[in-house]
Amino acid sequence: MSRTATIAILVGTSAGARLLAAATEREAALSAEAFLLRLPARTLPAPVWVQCADPAVTARLTAYLGAFQAERVGERDARSDPGFPKGLPFGGSSG
Repeated sequence: MSRTATIAILVGTSAGARLLAAATEREAALSAEAFLLRLPARTLPAPVWVQCADPAVTARLTAYLGAFQAERVGERDARSDPGFPKGLPFGGSSG
């Protein structure tokens, strides 16, 4: 029995678009996550388009991948915030 892709996810990057295909919602989420994790955080959020015959699956994956990227952007911005404590944890200094 052959598996056919029922979900397509297109991720835009500065190097071009990447098309991911999956047979299940879980597989689609995991493959998109893995791809997005390989992108440099400074390039996020990347445009993402999800296409599936089931509008509920499309909506869930679109929302999930948007939230996933928003979390990475928040982490990136927290690290680059000039008010973020430097040195030892909790704002201590090493000298």
